[in-house]
Amino acid sequence: MKNQQGNKGNCIRKILSMVFVFTLISGFGLTAEVKKTNQVLDWDETEKRFLHKDIRLEEMGLKSETNYVLENFLIFSGLEESPISLQKVEGNLRYLTLGYHLRKIESKWKEIAIASGSKEKITEFHPKVVVRLDQPYAYSPTNYFDSKVPLKNTALTIPPSEVKGSWDSELWFAPKWDFPIFSRFAFERIIDTASCPDAIYHEYTHLITGKYLGNNAIGRSLAEGISDYYAASLLNHPELYTHKTCEAVKRQLIVSSFRLDKKIGSYDASIESDFKKDFVFIPSLLWQYRQTVGAELADVTIFQAITKTNAGDRFFPEFTNALSTSLYAELKKRNGEGRALEMVKKIEDEVWIPHGVYSKFSQNQTVFSILPKTLVSVPNSDEKSGEFCDLQNELEFFWKEVSAEEPILRFYWNCNQVKLPLLIQMDESSPKNYLLLPQLRFLSGKLKFASLNAEKPNPKLSKEEQILYLKMYNHIKENYFYRRTMEKEVRLYLDRGSDVNQIQNIRLEFAYLGNSKKRFRYGFPISNETHF
Repeated sequence: MKNQQGNKGNCIRKILSMVFVFTLISGFGLTAEVKKTNQVLDWDETEKRFLHKDIRLEEMGLKSETNYVLENFLIFSGLEESPISLQKVEGNLRYLTLGYHLRKIESKWKEIAIASGSKEKITEFHPKVVVRLDQPYAYSPTNYFDSKVPLKNTALTIPPSEVKGSWDSELWFAPKWDFPIFSRFAFERIIDTASCPDAIYHEYTHLITGKYLGNNAIGRSLAEGISDYYAASLLNHPELYTHKTCEAVKRQLIVSSFRLDKKIGSYDASIESDFKKDFVFIPSLLWQYRQTVGAELADVTIFQAITKTNAGDRFFPEFTNALSTSLYAELKKRNGEGRALEMVKKIEDEVWIPHGVYSKFSQNQTVFSILPKTLVSVPNSDEKSGEFCDLQNELEFFWKEVSAEEPILRFYWNCNQVKLPLLIQMDESSPKNYLLLPQLRFLSGKLKFASLNAEKPNPKLSKEEQILYLKMYNHIKENYFYRRTMEKEVRLYLDRGSDVNQIQNIRLEFAYLGNSKKRFRYGFPISNETHF
């Protein structure tokens, strides 16, 4: 019995010894697993996708020994008051990828600024830019954030507070939105923008363009298109927001992505106010520009054009003008005027005009080149107006002011030296309509009162003059305009002779004559003969 008990005790001791050794070995294994590996997602030029890359914290350019602080950035989690602890950053692929690519796009913009000849230190921010990961709530222009509106699945650059000192421009990366019901399916994830380098490049570019286009330009087509262009240009890859450029969308089925090298249509003026209507057009056209002039020259001249563009300016015509002007000036400096003119013409003929836009370098190919360049006075063709305009009855047209930037023909009805201002707003839906193509027969427009308060005569007029003014106003209102819209369709005809390639005269009249054939019909000479 004692021997049996002794054998049993020896057996227990052996088992305990084995457990101890196993635990010890496992402990070493656990200790090895605790050691964190620092990695980022970095672009692989060969495979054209982001791959995991080992990195040392010393390579991150940290400016604090305890928190996530870079030279120009303070990186926070949510609405916390202190930047993320470096203990949490270490081994965190998401956190490290964000900081790594902020520094990468910052370095790229330094190169662009220097190459452009800019003296401004555009990548320096004082104070540092606040970056918030997993920002839980939507932006509020008055309260900083709106706790009633959750923020998911997006990234944004918020503008500075209107109250000085409250907050400056910041980068926000919202939490990733999971569908709990479909967690095991392709719908599992929407997008984690903080893990998407192309999304990081896009938002950082808003910080740069905001200095010139205005901080509130974020969300407008021009600013959004430029951000997408530079995101693609830095990657040297025309596809954005896919599993190749953003690991977090590897299994997405409902994430919006697009290629900038696909065929696009013509410019539509409505995208200027609603970028969601066609958010591909502007970056795709800039990508075509890049393919024609080269990557480095495109990046530099697009930035130069940005610095010449004001808040509120449109892609067409202001930005296209600025870009072609920058291209001409930069190439003239590098390669001489001949090469500059050659390339500008190539851009006009192969990039701009086929997509319905152009710059001042194509002015001689537009209707505006043949319009009169001076004030033109013509007798009023409306016979009824002679009943109360017995001394003077003419229309004064200000043709010189009509342009692609403002396609509006302003004129006065001058009746016995009392003037009623009117205007014709040309149709701006497609700038392609202004190109002098052989098939162009007329331009459409709408005749309107120039003032929103046209029914109110100038109080500086005498009583008799105010009575005459109201007669003029009522005559136009009753005999010209539709009562509901207070406007009338007109057409600017380009009269051609037997040679369809030659315009001989400009004729202005109502689009639908009806019984008013002689009421509004005027002819004007062209400023010069134009051949195609």
